[in-house]
Amino acid sequence: MFDYNSTVLAVLNQKGGVGKTTVASIIAEYAALYSKRHVLVVDLDMQCNSSDYWVGMETAPQATGGQLPPAHPEFDGDPDLEERSSIADIFFGKAVLPHSTYINEDNGFKFSVDVMVGHPALLERVNTEFDNASGKIASEIINRLGEFLHMPEVAETYDLIILDTGPSRNPIFRAAVRAATHAIIPFEPEEKSIQGINAMLQVLHSENFSRTDEDQLKLVGLCPNKVRSNTKIHKGTLNMLHEELGNAMFPEDIYLPQSTAFPERDLKGITPKSIYEIPPSHTARKKSEVVGEYVMAAL
Repeated sequence: MFDYNSTVLAVLNQKGGVGKTTVASIIAEYAALYSKRHVLVVDLDMQCNSSDYWVGMETAPQATGGQLPPAHPEFDGDPDLEERSSIADIFFGKAVLPHSTYINEDNGFKFSVDVMVGHPALLERVNTEFDNASGKIASEIINRLGEFLHMPEVAETYDLIILDTGPSRNPIFRAAVRAATHAIIPFEPEEKSIQGINAMLQVLHSENFSRTDEDQLKLVGLCPNKVRSNTKIHKGTLNMLHEELGNAMFPEDIYLPQSTAFPERDLKGITPKSIYEIPPSHTARKKSEVVGEYVMAAL
């Protein structure tokens, strides 16, 4: 096992399409731009949406997942590193280089967001090779991410580490849960989306059963996303969840709305890039600021 030296926020939900990458990017940007934190985003999802958003993936039709991480601009031939350095490398005993994003000191920002990109083929390989591993090997793999993220030198470099996870309960997912100190569960207020909420709460409960009292994995809350507050179904669903789950939910006025402003941020070359650079009166920005403020206060 390892000591929990870093603040590691895992964005979790086994349901796909609920906005994990959106939530991860909103919190990362808020932490750097408003809360004066150096942030590291770690992309553990084989779809690599965070990697594409922050750095840009290369199209590779013949590769698993149809894309590859870019060659790292600082790669110098070091045998301990891969040219296409990715977070998957740590599971194979290699070092990894974080990529800088547009939020960096060279662009006039006082605090930065770095990203450790994903690699679809290698992440799938980790999940395939170690999914049925037993005993010591399984434990070593699940602990490897946490051992890396909680190294003193990583904790000294980054004030906050955010894990963007995939929707499957595989070895990479379990490694993310083990590494996390805090968790957010984004969801849409739709029946199919909320079906997995209890399962996710059980995952956290099970993880905490194996931890000491000082190292409990703290739930920041369930974050409603893509909310259409003017519809009866969304209002009714959220009211029901607040009654049933109480403090596990974000407060009633804290959520992310359905808005084209969020997917627009994913378009290549769009300006402004950050949701926090669109007009302050825009609902998407105002709600993102409220979510960011709430999350940072909870960490």
